[in-house]
Amino acid sequence: MFTLRTLGGIALLMAGSSWLWLTPTFATRGVDVSGIWWSITMVLSLLTVLGFLVATWGLFARWGWWEYAALASSALGLVALVPFWVAATGGGETVGTTAWNVFVHVLMVAGIAVLLLVPPLERWVNQQVMG
Repeated sequence: MFTLRTLGGIALLMAGSSWLWLTPTFATRGVDVSGIWWSITMVLSLLTVLGFLVATWGLFARWGWWEYAALASSALGLVALVPFWVAATGGGETVGTTAWNVFVHVLMVAGIAVLLLVPPLERWVNQQVMG
């Protein structure tokens, strides 16, 4: 059944899975993906994906802590963007590609933050999820 909660959960899961784009697997062919910065990016990105997975599970189970998990995962995702930038630009990825990835992820985090931190919107989301 398609409800706003279901669509929100799918959106949250898809947003979280997009951090896989920051991993070496998705780097442009020919980019050097060795080194500590790529390793740090990989670990932080996978933890972010896991955090969003847990947040989505909490949302579907109607547990009140799902919002905290989504916000914490978003914050961790922002942290992951720093080593990604260093790794990608240092490895030979174009600045445009790197900047686009960072922009998309910052925009997603901003959207999640607005929905979960602006009181009227947070109340609306809470009604859709818990109601």
